[in-house]
Amino acid sequence: MKHSRRYIGITALLAAFLSGCAPQGPILLDFQYQPPQGVSGGAAKVTVGVSPFRDDRGKVASVIGKRSLESSDQTNDLVVQGTVPDRVTAALKSALKARGIAEKDLAAWDLTEAGVPSDGADLLISGEIKKLWVETRSRFANTTVKAEVQIRISVADMAQKKIIRVVNVSSTMERQNITFSTGVVENTLSDALTAAINQIFADEELQKRLK
Repeated sequence: MKHSRRYIGITALLAAFLSGCAPQGPILLDFQYQPPQGVSGGAAKVTVGVSPFRDDRGKVASVIGKRSLESSDQTNDLVVQGTVPDRVTAALKSALKARGIAEKDLAAWDLTEAGVPSDGADLLISGEIKKLWVETRSRFANTTVKAEVQIRISVADMAQKKIIRVVNVSSTMERQNITFSTGVVENTLSDALTAAINQIFADEELQKRLK
């Protein structure tokens, strides 16, 4: 009888644990660019126009991932306030500011040379978000978090109305945690986005132009 009560108690606790980790409906998350340590603002003379990024993920603009439980068919959409293009555009602007590069908001660009505005800045940067997605899968005492980011960056010389560089950047981050944690998920996606954005500034050709 004691063993039976103990089993029932353990089962109840396990059910409570799992149900507590499985809220109903979408889960709101936040993510952002994290300026790397040691990056100091220089005396860049160039001004960079930033046009809103295009979302080519084939997803709802505010959905950034999915959460699932191994023990259940229930899933939750992971969502962000606003849209993914807004967040990626803001991330690029933050990366430019962290490096002392003046940035300026410009209207949407169709990523063609014919569509490059004739003035407003020295360079124009925008791009296509091919993937920005985070998945979590939880089982008892373990949650796996995987974030993937793939962005195609286009850079144009506005005076010449010419695309001077197209760069594909990407990053994948994976982490483990005992339970589902919005903080861990947010940090994992933020780190993946940051790593991808930083690759823009590692491109030798762009390094010459962003001075």
